[in-house]
Amino acid sequence: MGLPSEFGKVGGAGIATLALLALLPGTAQAAIGRASYVTVAGNILSITTPDSNACIQLQDATVRFENGTSDRAYLFGDSACGAGSEIEGVDLIWKAPAGVQALSVRFEPTG
Repeated sequence: MGLPSEFGKVGGAGIATLALLALLPGTAQAAIGRASYVTVAGNILSITTPDSNACIQLQDATVRFENGTSDRAYLFGDSACGAGSEIEGVDLIWKAPAGVQALSVRFEPTG
């Protein structure tokens, strides 16, 4: 005994819809642009299109950070985004006071 033909049409459409939904990107967001930073050793490094709301470990202790992304950047004195100072806004430059270094950064959407 077979299924009614209408069920087959609806079921096929439902499967096609689910397949299309599976192809849509997730809710992960990324900042647009690039942030650059200068390490204690004087190396200039950059982060391009960083993930929003993710803690990013900097490659080395940082004494200067320039946020050129669409997100607000928060700098931290540990590698786990635990405590530190914040860059308020976009397109700002942070210069570390004597004895202060940033070890991680988190970008948060401004909107």
